[in-house]
Amino acid sequence: MPYRRLPKTDQARIRALQSAVESSVENGVFTNVLTHNTYHRAKDFLQRFSAEVEVYKGCVKEQASKRGNTEYEAALKKARMYVSHFIQVLSMCIMRGEVARSKRSYYGLPEDEDTVPNLFSESAVLEWGQKVMDGERRRQGEGGVPIYNPTMGRVSVVFDMFKEKYDRQQALQQRTAEALQNISDMRFEADEIIFEAWAEIEKAFSSFQGEARLRKCAQYGVIYYDRPDRKRKKEQGK
Repeated sequence: MPYRRLPKTDQARIRALQSAVESSVENGVFTNVLTHNTYHRAKDFLQRFSAEVEVYKGCVKEQASKRGNTEYEAALKKARMYVSHFIQVLSMCIMRGEVARSKRSYYGLPEDEDTVPNLFSESAVLEWGQKVMDGERRRQGEGGVPIYNPTMGRVSVVFDMFKEKYDRQQALQQRTAEALQNISDMRFEADEIIFEAWAEIEKAFSSFQGEARLRKCAQYGVIYYDRPDRKRKKEQGK
């Protein structure tokens, strides 16, 4: 005997709800297979659930398109280069005696080293970019001569351009995570409505027998699966 099984994916849930809702009205007339309460609950939920799934799919698509975004990668590369070059020039100014070594602490840099921090990751570029800008403003605020080639003004422009793109990426990731969580929170209700609708559909066609009953229920979206023994018999009978 075939058995019914609730959908396992969100698209399958949407198809099941669509079939139940759309088949409940024929030529503008309500079929009474579903109760009015279940019909309207399924219809309202279908609209909300479908909309949330579309939001999530749109976010995922946009994220995928931005992963290989050469404009973003170029902005990251440029910001990394300018932050690195500024720190290198600062070290040369210290070696020439133009800037006191103690001032390295203003930039969050160790005083006893002349190395450039690891700027491989995006977070490192953001962290050190902000540190060198804050440090240079503090040093100049105390009367220090500005560092050139690159100037802090130029570093700030390049850094801000990258940060703007980075913040947009983060906002998109947040929207994607929120949409996914919303869908996850709605799945239990989706399954509950589908289970209730399918029970009503099977009851409405309980007077039908065998394959005829399965076909009628399937028209309203009920999904049936053959049990393993029945499936083997069907295959052997071919």
